Amino acid sequence: MRIIRKESGFTLIELMVAMFVLAILATLAFSIYRNYVDKAKVTIAEHIVIEARQNLDLYNMDNGRFPGSIDFSTCHDENSRAVFSTTFCNQIKKDLLSIEYTAEHNNYVLKARAKDVKNTLITTNSIKLTK
Repeated sequence: MRIIRKESGFTLIELMVAMFVLAILATLAFSIYRNYVDKAKVTIAEHIVIEARQNLDLYNMDNGRFPGSIDFSTCHDENSRAVFSTTFCNQIKKDLLSIEYTAEHNNYVLKARAKDVKNTLITTNSIKLTK
């Protein structure tokens, strides 16, 4: 009498196809996740620039002019007066790739780069914000 065994399981080809499908899904998921992270970094940078603009407007109201220059390592102007709070200064250092401030007459230009893949440039002056 012969005993017939029914073998069950997956073939090597079936396992390879399943691994391939999982790899594609993981790649898509990571790409979508990375896109959301980059958008969040740009949004954070935009909010920092908007808050910096509000602080510069307050500085202008208090001093009758915009600062001539800003040292972003300390967030003080050319006369060693604080332009931004220490907390906000630390946030600038943490969340922006770079920031640059130039002033002439009664206007300024503030340029910041987000820490996203494209290093998005965000520019503002006393009138408008551009990305």
